[in-house]
Order: sequence, then structure tokens, then C-alpha cells
Amino acid sequence: MRESVDPATATLDPHAVGFWQLTYQSISLIAPAGAMAATLTGVAAYAQGGMPLALLVAVVAAALMVNTTVQFSKHVASAGGFYGFIAHGMGGRWGTIGGLLFLLSYFNIITNALLFVAGVFVPGVLTTLFGVTAPLWLWIPVLMLLTGLLYLLAVRGVRPSLRYAVWTGTLEIVALFIFAIDLVVTAGPANTSAVFTLHDAHVPLPVFALGVLLGMFTVSGSSAATSLGEETATPERRIRWAVVLAYLLSSFLFVFLAYALTVAWGPQRMGGFAHALVPGVVLARSGVGLWAAVILVLLILNSMYAGSLSPVLSSARLVYAMARDGVVFPSSWSELDGTRNPKRAVRWVMLAALGLSLLTGLVLGPFEGYLILITASSIALFLGHILANTALAFYARDQRLRGRARHVLVPQVANLLVLIVLVATLLPLTFPLWLAPALILVPCLYVWWWLARTPREVVARAGQTNAVGREPPAL
Repeated sequence: MRESVDPATATLDPHAVGFWQLTYQSISLIAPAGAMAATLTGVAAYAQGGMPLALLVAVVAAALMVNTTVQFSKHVASAGGFYGFIAHGMGGRWGTIGGLLFLLSYFNIITNALLFVAGVFVPGVLTTLFGVTAPLWLWIPVLMLLTGLLYLLAVRGVRPSLRYAVWTGTLEIVALFIFAIDLVVTAGPANTSAVFTLHDAHVPLPVFALGVLLGMFTVSGSSAATSLGEETATPERRIRWAVVLAYLLSSFLFVFLAYALTVAWGPQRMGGFAHALVPGVVLARSGVGLWAAVILVLLILNSMYAGSLSPVLSSARLVYAMARDGVVFPSSWSELDGTRNPKRAVRWVMLAALGLSLLTGLVLGPFEGYLILITASSIALFLGHILANTALAFYARDQRLRGRARHVLVPQVANLLVLIVLVATLLPLTFPLWLAPALILVPCLYVWWWLARTPREVVARAGQTNAVGREPPAL
């Protein structure tokens, strides 16, 4: 039996992860195969035949946000990730709010993935491949089973979790490239560059902008490695390159996949792409056969599992970091087990994810609930990035860092772009869409109120842990 260590003196293991584990922490959060099944289907619902253009615009826009991660990672690293970044630039109060936003984003990646797999993907596969209509209640036990499997691996610690991610993630990326190449070759004369224009979009620009927003959300997970800042040696060097590699690899893969899926399905018929529920599986079965469709289904399920495991790790470390600093969460949630894993934080993250995903699915239905939770996650993510982009300018000023373009200009251009996309996609707010921002704003307002009643010295210390510049850990 593992013995707990004193949270007052214990630290996370600085030998826990290396460069490739960091890289796959980010790639797993992106979840390429899972995103192809879920997020790209959402992009297609809004951008239709312009899906490749939407992904290309999203990749360029996301690069502006990745710049902030890269610049901050040179100087700040902690278990809190962006919580530490924002706190070092704008102080503990804003750092806590920013950390909460990223926590809500990661957390709702878990909840929307649980609902999508259990309530949308599994029933869609049963109908598409086997002609079986799933009982309406089936999503509930499937969701609970998936939650339990996530907990069992996450509670063992970051090492076994990321070891699993490296091996299965590599297989997934190779398989997706082969699948996309096959679609392009099979399309033959249907290949066209017109899909990188608005020619086949057939939607108003505000609707197309929603496709861009989901596309940005698709590739934005490359910053997940920041939450492992205290569990890697020389984080100031390894994290930024892991983030860059994950971003470049996933961006190229998604643009290529978007192109391949569009020309294979038919740009003029992309309005029905999302309504197929599992369009990638449909293309695999019609093009190669049932065996290929089954393999793709297994890859997608594994991707959704690994893609949920990564935000569990990130969320638990954010909870751990805040609890250790005495903000938002009880200090007992910073307890580490014998392997120096924040087991209490993992436990509470999984219980909360199970509760919210079940409640949302029961009230709104699995599909509608999934859309609300993924929208909430994207809103929290982009608001958090706006804070981080702003904090970078303050940090660069205080530390007298050179390079106004990368520390000030690029982050503010990113903020402007994100604000335009958010306004274009969220207005006018109608039911149930307004539930998504409510899920984010209500906790933030409560925490702001709570911080106003917290001792100033506690708030001032929030997010100030920094693993950069520490002595290299002894081997």
C-alpha cells in the first residue's frame, strides 16, 4: 500500500518526465483521431466545404497564442502552467483567475469527451457498422465505465500515463497519415485547391467563424505540457520545444486530414458530413472495408481515452498547485502519495467530471450536452489565453526582456483575433448556448469574490512557484 507523504514538505518528482513524454502530453490533449471524429465534425458543420480553409486560418491564429506559451516557458515553469505564467506577470489575483479558466477548460475537455464517446460516438458506430440502434440509456453505463478507466490509470501517476500516451499516440499519428493519404489518392480528379477558399463554404462569415473557433480549439492543446513544469529537469528548455513540436505536427496533420476528408466526401456535400455522426468511419468502410472501419473506431476510442487522460493530469496539477498555495481549494488536496502523485486532486477531478457530464447529459441529452461543454471549454481556454497574452507584456516590461514584437505585439494581435471570433460566434446568446459562458463566468465571479476576502499575503504568493533556475535534480 502506498504511503502518503507530508504535503507541507513533499514535492512533485523532478525526474518524472522527459522530452517525449512532455510532447505527448500535448499531443494527447489534442487527441488527433478523437478530434477527427468530434471537433473536425463540428468544424465541418459550420464551415462545410471550406473546412480546410477554416483549419488553415485556425492554425495561423493558434500560432500567435503558442508564441506566448513559448516565451513564458523560457522563464517560468510550475505544476500550475498558465496559473504561474499569469501570476508572474499580473499578480496572484489575476493568476488565480487565469488558472481557474485553464482548469475549467481542461476539466470540460474531460466532460465533453465522456459525453461524446458515450452518447454520440458509440451509438453512431453501432448504427453505422452493425445496424444496431442503441438503447437510449446505454450512454450512462458507458460513461461511467470510461470514467473509471481514466481514474485507474491517472491515479497511478504521470509516468505510466505518459508511457501509454507515447506508444499509442505514435501509432495513432502514423495510422491517420496513412488514412488521409488513402483518401486523397482515392479521390483522384476530385482533388482541388478550391476547398482552401470560401467557394464551397455556403455559409455567412459569422457561421464560418465558429468553424474557425472550433479549429483553433482543435490545435490549442499543444500547451498542455506546461502543467508538468515541476516534473521535468530543465523545463525552460524542454517544455517550449515540446510545445512547438506538438503544435507543428498536429497542425500539419489536421490541415491534411481536413483536406482529405473534404475531397473524399465531396465539398458540395459537406453539409451532410456532420450529420453522419461518424463520417470518418463511413469513409473508411466505403473505401477500404469493414476491417478498416473497425480499426479506425478502435483508434478513435483510444484517442478519446488518451485525450481525456491528458487533461486529467493537467487539471489535477492545477488543483494541486492552487491547493498548495492556499487558494480556491483545500490545502489537503495538495497531498501526494508514495509515488509523489497528487492523488486527492485526481480523485476530485474525476468525481466532478462524472457528476457534471451525467447531469448535463440527463438535462440536455448527450449530443446537446456535448456541444455545450465543448463550447464552455473553448470559451474558458480563449479567455485564459487572453489573460496570458496580456500578462506576457507586463512580465516582459518588469523583467526588461528584449523583443517587443514577440512579447507585446504578437500577443495583442492574438487577443484581437480571439475576441473577434468569440463575439462573432456567441452573439446573440440563445438557450441553451448561454449555458456555456455561464459555466465559466459563474465560477470566476465566485472566486473573484472569495479572493477579496482572502488574506493579501496568501493572494500575493499565489502562483509564484517557479522551477526554472533550480538546481538540477540529483540522479
